[in-house]
Amino acid sequence: MSDKRKPSKVPSSRLSRLANFGGLAGSIAGSVIKGTTAQLLSGKAPSLSQSLLTQDNALSITNKLAKMRGAAMKIGQLLSMDAGDVLPEAWEPILSRLRQSADPMPKSQLLAALNKAWGDDWHAKFKYFSFDPIAAASIGQVHKATLLDGSELAIKVQYPGVKQSIDSDIDNVIGLIKLSGALPKHIDINPLLEKAKAQLHEEADYRQEAGYMKQYAELIKGQEQFYMPFVYEELSNEHVLSMSFLQGSPIEASYAQSDIDFILEHLFKLSLDELFVHRTMQSDPNFANFLFDKAEKRIALLDFGATRQISQSVSQDYLGLAKAMQNHQPDLIQQHLSALGLIDQHMSPATLDVIIQACLLAAECLQNDQYNFKQSKLIKRIQDITQPLIENRDATATPEFDVALINRKITGIVLLANRLGATVNLKSMLEAY
Repeated sequence: MSDKRKPSKVPSSRLSRLANFGGLAGSIAGSVIKGTTAQLLSGKAPSLSQSLLTQDNALSITNKLAKMRGAAMKIGQLLSMDAGDVLPEAWEPILSRLRQSADPMPKSQLLAALNKAWGDDWHAKFKYFSFDPIAAASIGQVHKATLLDGSELAIKVQYPGVKQSIDSDIDNVIGLIKLSGALPKHIDINPLLEKAKAQLHEEADYRQEAGYMKQYAELIKGQEQFYMPFVYEELSNEHVLSMSFLQGSPIEASYAQSDIDFILEHLFKLSLDELFVHRTMQSDPNFANFLFDKAEKRIALLDFGATRQISQSVSQDYLGLAKAMQNHQPDLIQQHLSALGLIDQHMSPATLDVIIQACLLAAECLQNDQYNFKQSKLIKRIQDITQPLIENRDATATPEFDVALINRKITGIVLLANRLGATVNLKSMLEAY
């Protein structure tokens, strides 16, 4: 890890995690009071939104979620990906920590997890095992090790209690959202929550992830621009995943423009293949899930816990939506949005019009041979025209969970292209489908 994190014990009981949520709510409330007081003292009318979006709150949220890990940190990672466009720019360097690293667990907690998984004599299998993690994420942390035969491994060890805390974490987050009054009355969020819980339980089953890795390796066989680890079955189980160690640099490192364009061209193409050809998608676009080998001009694909199968009908509706956007056909755009559950009958004509206009604006990237998201300021422009939806409580729909995950993946790759300043030809890519 680029900077040392202080180890902290993973809170594993429902009570201890609830206390952490209470502490988070309290620190945010304190920052809001501090912010509104400062506004009053300077003669300004207090603004709740400005008080919420302070650096103090960014720091409070980041530190608390990095210590909690689990489902709570997953939510923070999603927030972190669009800091600078939707959230204040000043949040970016703070929230970026959630993409890069959580707090590692103490050595005593790590040893207990390894002893439980492999038995007390597990060290006899290794020539070397680093107790300092090379990465610490939301569900587990990764350690570098060397077997007796010299093979280098990356070993992902799940945080104790994280799997058991998934349901309560999500319930606690939604409890805070409901208390804020942000959810419209017509929205029944419970089915979505149940699927979100099921998805995170799947991500916490490393045996299932190992199966997805084998499946995905078959799908991309022969595509030399990608590489991914293989699983060491004898050292893997539900809570520990042992894989070959991959060399590479973080996807957000500084690269030449040609390398940036190469990376995003192939990640976009892979996402389109996932959606329209394989109908199998690794749906977590966290930037830490990719590495780049500059010397070999290859992209490493990591973390397959969030792999999903996509139905034929959903795939076809996304293709229809892309075509309708590209051809500037608002009626067809509305038809496919409705089929995907992204709009519904509760929405007013004014709300629907804003959403359609946002899609037509977003279609820019599908209509040009060379498109640079950063230079075009597309995300900021979409935010500007959709601003009225934030205050409009009929502007919320609950799509199928798989649709929400597909949107998460596509949005994540777009945000990466925007962050790195990539120039891509999505128009040409789409023609292949």
